[in-house]
Amino acid sequence: MPSGAAVLNRQFVRSRARASGHIVGIVSQSPLPAAPSLTLRHMIDTHLAPAGPRVLTAHDRLDAPVSWVHSSEIFEIGPLLTGGELLLTTGLGLAGLDAGTRRHYVRDLAERGVAGLAFEVGRSFDAVPEEMIREGSAAHLPIIELTRIAPFIEVCRTANTEIVSEEVGDLRLRSGLDATLHDDLARGAAAAMIEHIAEVTGTPIVVVGSGGALLAVHGVNDDRAAWRVVDGAIAAQPITLRGREIGQVFAGQSASSIPAARVQALLGVGAGPLAAVLTRSGGRSSIGAQLVAELVDRRPLRRADLLARLSTSGLPVGDKAVLVPVAGHAPDTRMVETALSAATDLGGLVHATVDATVYGLVVTTDAGLTEPAEQVRAALANDPRRLGRLTVVVGTPCPLADTGAGPGLALTLADELRICSERLGVAVELRSAGGTATDIRTSRELVSDAAARELSDGLRSELSRIIDPLVRQDATSSSQLVHTLEVHLTHGCSATRSAEALHIGRQSLYQRLDRIRALLGFDPTAPAMYASILLAINVFHSRAADQR
Repeated sequence: MPSGAAVLNRQFVRSRARASGHIVGIVSQSPLPAAPSLTLRHMIDTHLAPAGPRVLTAHDRLDAPVSWVHSSEIFEIGPLLTGGELLLTTGLGLAGLDAGTRRHYVRDLAERGVAGLAFEVGRSFDAVPEEMIREGSAAHLPIIELTRIAPFIEVCRTANTEIVSEEVGDLRLRSGLDATLHDDLARGAAAAMIEHIAEVTGTPIVVVGSGGALLAVHGVNDDRAAWRVVDGAIAAQPITLRGREIGQVFAGQSASSIPAARVQALLGVGAGPLAAVLTRSGGRSSIGAQLVAELVDRRPLRRADLLARLSTSGLPVGDKAVLVPVAGHAPDTRMVETALSAATDLGGLVHATVDATVYGLVVTTDAGLTEPAEQVRAALANDPRRLGRLTVVVGTPCPLADTGAGPGLALTLADELRICSERLGVAVELRSAGGTATDIRTSRELVSDAAARELSDGLRSELSRIIDPLVRQDATSSSQLVHTLEVHLTHGCSATRSAEALHIGRQSLYQRLDRIRALLGFDPTAPAMYASILLAINVFHSRAADQR
């Protein structure tokens, strides 16, 4: 979660990035032409090594990319070059010229953006002319003296073959990333996009909104590390939509040797799909919905990414915050969404509908007075806006404090959302059996019901036989004896509360209980029988559901 200092700095992130030169001149979102990624230093160390190279000038320009290696003895070669070339020469075309003309030759190459001039000595010149060295230093053009003879044609062939192979590899890499990101876009998976961009570039990735908020991160452990990536980014790309900048994606330093130019080109590939997925549904709700959907899909999000996206969705995620998973079902999912909105007063809510089930994360705090899951259950149960046949299961709270930097918290939330979904099916069955319109339960209340569905066939049969006389009686007379016994036990065998729950008088309740004892031949309300009877009723409900 962004610290106070980071929050204050959000508004300045774009100006800081521009001031450090990370995004100057970067305006395109469409795939960029493949950028040269082989440097002059690499060419010197690899292809010019047999010629005994010695760098004479502009030692700080050796990491410039080389687009092509060309040899020529023509004095007026400058207009034929487009920039980025490593030019090889023996100086033959310069031999009969004066010092001023040779200086002009060097200056012209520098103005054309040539990456470097490799000058072979021993044929036309015994050494690189001093005026050319001075001009190369002034114009920041690297001049490399070649002290041994090496066939230029072989140098050009091997170097240019590598350049072409590198460009083809870049194009394939970019094409593969583009295809992967569009698959992610079809699924609305913003986090997957960030992860795939990070994998291809080999760098940590941070996405910052136009307002300065962290939207997503990958490869960092907390917000401070994320802002360090922004401050020290080797490449950055605006994310724009309809001509308006809605954010930026930054690539940080990495131990890998991938050139910054290639990273920049790959960010250019990713900016368009990121713009689409971040604005597909619009605003904070879309970010929160994507997050919940990815958790339901059990996506292993790192803690920093999870908290950044929760914060961007408007949820207060401090150290004392607790996330409470929920799952709800109704004939119309909008009924569930309306019901869950009652929990927003506790701290906040993000939710998504997946396969007709509404999943959500409610933020509250463990105040020590009321347990967080009970806080959420009470808020939902007491909301007067609940309408229609609605079932919601409130899961086990997940504190945000003391969780590791990895995907542990996200996977725990994913497991709890899955459990809520499974218990939701049980709760729907129980609600239908009881004839109630709404049901708000915690997952822990339904553990025994879920356990009944996992028992062996032998145990299920044994439990069924305990209440079989009541089941057969209900089937022939609609006496609701099983339901009466269940309500009475779950209300602590209180005649008053049980009668109210069943909407009958106490005398009618006593008559039903007498009938139950007579049919069973024992007292099912005896404390020693509580657990077995309730488990037997759970088995009855599960079997009834299986038959429907």
